[in-house]
Amino acid sequence: MNLRNFVLILFGLAATANADFNITSPQITNWGSWGRFQRCPFGRYAQAFQLKTEPHRITGDDTALNAIRLFCGDPNQPDTAVISSTVGLFGSWGRVFSCFPGYLSGFQMRVEEPQATGDDTAANNIRGFCRNTPTYLEGDGLGFGSWGPQLNCTRNHAICGIQTQVEPSRGSDDDTALNNVLMECCDFAQSQFTLNGEVLEADFDFPLNFS
Repeated sequence: MNLRNFVLILFGLAATANADFNITSPQITNWGSWGRFQRCPFGRYAQAFQLKTEPHRITGDDTALNAIRLFCGDPNQPDTAVISSTVGLFGSWGRVFSCFPGYLSGFQMRVEEPQATGDDTAANNIRGFCRNTPTYLEGDGLGFGSWGPQLNCTRNHAICGIQTQVEPSRGSDDDTALNNVLMECCDFAQSQFTLNGEVLEADFDFPLNFS
């Protein structure tokens, strides 16, 4: 084993000791089940997002926000990894909102409270907060409900994973699609470091198998 790979392994083992954590939307609504959790490739972080939204139907059943995509790198590059979670059935994907070359470090969700006998839409829109700018990127979702609290990763973390709670189609009954989102914040120490002036990036996953 050469020095470069040996140091990468030691660095990676040390990085796993740094705690990653989740930020989760307040449960204003709670319909549906949580989908699979997806994470960016090791050492990569979310740098853009995209929403799948059903347009306002005026007289029909609205679902508003149906899914969220995170781009683990430059969204304009075809080989950039894209992660989501459960994708609702309704609507279409909108424009891409990019922090690049910065990183997505927080979010805020617009949610409509339960409407009793009215039409429920649950999650409507997302704002993304970038590490490299004091402003936010507001998605192209709908406008029902109100904005919840701003949820942020800490200084040395960026968003790296996502899981969503989505209600499946209920046929002729009231549909809501996406209700809540969990995003994981990963430590920047996992991405890269320098050895003899060379920037090294780990290209393996943990835990390591030494057998």
